Amino acid sequence: MTVTVAAAGVREFNFGSGNPDPGTFPAQALADAAQRVLARSGTDLARYPDHRGLPELRAVAQERFEHAHGVRPPLDHVVITNGAMQGLQLSAQGLAQPGDSVVLEEFEYGGTIRVFKQHGLRLVPAALDDQGMRMDALEAVLERSDPKPSFIYTTASYQNPTGTTQPRDRRLRLVELARKHGMPIVEDDTYGDISFEPLAERAIYTLAKPGEAMYIGSFSKILGPGLRLGFFIAPEPIRERLMPWKTDGGTSALAQYIAAEYLSANLWQHVEEGRDAVKAKRNALLDALEQEFGRMGMRWTHPDGGLFLWVKLPESVDRQRLQKLAVSRGITYANGQAFHTLGQDVPYLRLAFGWIAIEDIPEGVRLLGECVREAMPAVAAT
Repeated sequence: MTVTVAAAGVREFNFGSGNPDPGTFPAQALADAAQRVLARSGTDLARYPDHRGLPELRAVAQERFEHAHGVRPPLDHVVITNGAMQGLQLSAQGLAQPGDSVVLEEFEYGGTIRVFKQHGLRLVPAALDDQGMRMDALEAVLERSDPKPSFIYTTASYQNPTGTTQPRDRRLRLVELARKHGMPIVEDDTYGDISFEPLAERAIYTLAKPGEAMYIGSFSKILGPGLRLGFFIAPEPIRERLMPWKTDGGTSALAQYIAAEYLSANLWQHVEEGRDAVKAKRNALLDALEQEFGRMGMRWTHPDGGLFLWVKLPESVDRQRLQKLAVSRGITYANGQAFHTLGQDVPYLRLAFGWIAIEDIPEGVRLLGECVREAMPAVAAT
């Protein structure tokens, strides 16, 4: 993913990193958990872990899903992975073959785009709006595709980079279209726990019949990406296609033991603390954008969860000049081209608000506003 990088020696305003709030990382509690599990289960680390994952951590994932979506998946359907990205890799390997196509949102996380391309898949974009993937666009894509795509990939809640969420009617229609065309759905809910309002929409996985969808989740966004822990949920028809490709020797047993020990006792308190911290930053960012850009006629999304919002730049902004100006002022962000499925240079940028200190947000947006105005043609020409 392409981001601006702050110049050396300049105060940094990091709107680029898609990480949770560092202040809520439970370092001491995890250290205490590590001591307990090493004393109790240390000898288990002398052997390879179960390729499905530690039952205790799978049970945490099971509880999370039931709490959020009202359905308790069987434990046998839950598999721990090396981050949510491994779930994406397994879907590309197990549900498709090189040369096949996959349908996904027009704007998508750069890591997802990279994984699918590395596995030789052709990307077929479906347009999205303020409510996520448009079903008329998806239907048109599926009707004209020959051969049919191998699967549909979507981040239905708090999408990266746009922050949008699909309403129930779109989720139901997506299931109908996938069923009609005989292809599975890969639902990525990496940001699902970071919900600022009561979660109104149930996972697509709960709306589909068994075997029609797989669900990908992550522990990275409630703990930290450094733990490299994620999971997927899938019944046998899909799971049997994925597991032959899980040849990594198993996800780190130590990381699983520590996470399970901590989350089994602290899951919802920790999730709530993380949500509150990130929600406060989102609110600060929205206020700063309104103050700085409201009079310029610019638009941005207002996400109800996740870590990102999507800013539409004026068409006349020189985006290369904007990036250089931002670097000179210590501002890091991700440009729109990094998220376009086909790599097009589009007038958008993504602002992440989980990592940056809340007190830095107003000044960072003010400086970004200076950069935008200086990158307009009338100013750039003087």
